[in-house]
Amino acid sequence: MPTLKLLLAGALCLAAAAVAMAQEAARASAQDPVPASAAAPAQQSPAAPHAGDLQACLKETGDYVTIGRAVLYVIGIANTCEQRLRCEIFANVTGVKGSSLGHTIMVLGAAGSGAAATQTYSMRVKAAGGTTMVSRDCKAL
Repeated sequence: MPTLKLLLAGALCLAAAAVAMAQEAARASAQDPVPASAAAPAQQSPAAPHAGDLQACLKETGDYVTIGRAVLYVIGIANTCEQRLRCEIFANVTGVKGSSLGHTIMVLGAAGSGAAATQTYSMRVKAAGGTTMVSRDCKAL
């Protein structure tokens, strides 16, 4: 019987503590309403990206294409910013038949220039599949 009384007393203490915490949280939220300006962050117009942000302007794709007996790895890059970019591309494709290296320089037009904002580079590889590493160094013109 004393154990039962001790358990009931402990349960009542925990329930009282939970109620007190809930009341305190309700009071705190009523006292500190969120101002309308803090609820919705201000919309800022996108500024011209800095040198470190140029990578955010680029969308890159890569895939293997077979034309007859030739296997190509095609790298596509699209510029989404409103400035021209000069990108130097380095590629290394390592497969079961060996490695293939590729290098090119692309000049990408501004995003509003249509097709000039997208460029592709096709490099011949020894086999489809494997490990592909592509690096790029881009600068604003």
